[in-house]
Formats: sequence, structure tokens, C-alpha cells
Amino acid sequence: MHPQPRLSVVIPAHNALRWLPGAIASLGVFGEIEILVVDDGSQDGTGDYLRGIAASDRRVRPLATTAAGPAAARNVGLAAAQAPLVAFLDADDRWRRGKMAAQMELHRLYPDIGFSFTDHRRFAEDGTELATGFGRCRAFAARHSMRREAFILHRDAQAAIYAEPVVATSTVMAQTALLRAVGGFNEQLRRAEDWDLWLHLAACAPVGCLPRSLADRLVRAVDPEGPEGQARRIARRRVAEAYALPVSQLDADAVQQCRTSQLALEADGAALAGLRVQAAMLRLSAFAQQPSGKMARAAARDLFGMRSLDQRVP
Repeated sequence: MHPQPRLSVVIPAHNALRWLPGAIASLGVFGEIEILVVDDGSQDGTGDYLRGIAASDRRVRPLATTAAGPAAARNVGLAAAQAPLVAFLDADDRWRRGKMAAQMELHRLYPDIGFSFTDHRRFAEDGTELATGFGRCRAFAARHSMRREAFILHRDAQAAIYAEPVVATSTVMAQTALLRAVGGFNEQLRRAEDWDLWLHLAACAPVGCLPRSLADRLVRAVDPEGPEGQARRIARRRVAEAYALPVSQLDADAVQQCRTSQLALEADGAALAGLRVQAAMLRLSAFAQQPSGKMARAAARDLFGMRSLDQRVP
């Protein structure tokens, strides 16, 4: 009988065999974890791969669903978790060295925090490095720019998570009991279910933050007007509306910041998809709501490819 793990890592995988071995390898060789890989109806050989790796790595526990979506897949992992802490890793993302130890230590020092997250590096599908997670969140970065060590967000946590996309799922570590108490991920949401959960958890307990890039995230190109882009926009709007009132009572500016950041998210997707005019129009809409030199420069880059504007425009 194996001892109880200290951490359960949940990895949902749907036709992700191209990236999955790298995700598992990025967890290192730490022995006191369990790796719960949920094969969500894959048809690319993921099931056979997991059975093979589980035979040689006792930490790996293959689980399965039937293409139920990421929320349901993560909930299957959560239900099977044996550790007091659960961390999430998407199959096409990676953890960086030191993440696990640093985050587990943060939870040990501050046992009352419901969940913690870290900064992260972002990469396009062609390998181009994009702005870091915190680097594209202007208000959060300005408020916490001087911090180098882990810190705790208390009353303002929900407003900060609502206003800007500061939390990436592959950086999150959370109390297993709290995740289960709130019902895990909302399976009625096929998109934005992670944002919904972080907002819910932030209303229940303090949130920890490590201001270091401790994960690598793959960012896929999404046409804002395509089926995926529209599905994301509808889900984000639904979540935003659900939390607008409680957030406005914490921070009156957060609701407007959220509208602006959602436009910026759509613009990022359009730019990665090569739809530069569309991206520029979205950024100009965001600029009209909250003027900033950074947004104006980004719109100009989208329109004209003026890569040096960051150095020339004050």
C-alpha cells in the first residue's frame, strides 16, 4: 500500500498525446504526488500511452471520461484525489522547476488560503514568446510590481481575479476539501469554467500568489467571430454577469476593467489567428473604454506591424 500523497495533480487530456508526455515530465521525479490523468474521450492513443506509463511510474493513475469537456474531466480527477492539495495542469502546458515545492511551502505557511496561483510564461503555437500572464494585466502588475516574494490577497482577491485574467489554470494549487465543498468546476459551462471557480473560491478564503513565472502556457489562436470565439465570449459574459454585483461592492472599477480585459483577450486571439485589422479594432474599443498607451501601441502593431513602437511611443 502506497503512502498518502501530499499533492494530487489533475491533468485533463483530450487528443493531446502530442503534448502529454512533456506535461508529465515537467512534474519532475518528486515521489509524494499522484498524477491523475483524465483521458476525456481521446482517439489518438492517449489511453494506451497512459496504461504503459502507469506500469513504470506508480504515481500515474489513468482515469477516463467520454468527451465530457474539461470541467467534467477535472471533476473526475478531483473526485479521485487522495491528497489534501490539488493542482491543475493542462496537457499542453508545462510546470517549471521549483513550482511545486514553492507552492506547497506557501500552503504550509498559510494553511487558511483556499488556493494559490503563480505568474506564467505564454507561448504561441509557433513558439513565439508572448507577454507573461501578469505582464498583460496592467492594474494587477501596477499594484504588485514591487513584490518579489509570495503574498496573500485577502478582501481584494475576487475583484482582482474578476478585473483581469491573472489566474491561469495550470498555475493553480488548491485545498481539496474546499474544492469539493463548492462543487468543483461548473459542468454547465463548457468555457470559462475555470474563471468561474477561481471567483467562487476567492469569496470563500484568502488567495495566495507567487509573483514568479513558474509555468509555461500554450496560447492557441482563436478567431473571435468563429464558433470557438463566440462560445468563449458567451461563457465569459455569463460568468461576468454572475459576479458583477458582489465584485462592484469590493471595487467599483473592477467591472469596467473586466469589460476592457475581455476585449483585449479577444484581440489577442484575433492577432494570433492573423486577423490583424479585427484585432486592432477590438483593441481600439478597449482603448475607448480605458485609454492607455500600451493598448494604443498594440493596436498600431496589429495594423502596421510596427514592432519598434514600444520604444518610440511614450
